[in-house]
Amino acid sequence: MAGYDDNYVVDADGKRVLIGLTLDETIEFERLDEAILDSVSEEDDDCRARNERRWLVLYDKHDAALRNYLSTENARALRALRWAWTG
Repeated sequence: MAGYDDNYVVDADGKRVLIGLTLDETIEFERLDEAILDSVSEEDDDCRARNERRWLVLYDKHDAALRNYLSTENARALRALRWAWTG
């Protein structure tokens, strides 16, 4: 997930975070994402399964917040368009 991505915002401290996650959760998510994608991982099956479950918890939290964020942004854009049409 490196590089520019619409899934990120800047938090109150000026740090780039995934929408819906704290800075620590974002760091953890990115670490887990890399570890899961790393096919040469030396982790045992239990550790891999824990990592995948934790990644999914963080992903679900992010995804729910992202959906809310996008619907809010879309509603704002629609209101602005309506105002421009009637203005």
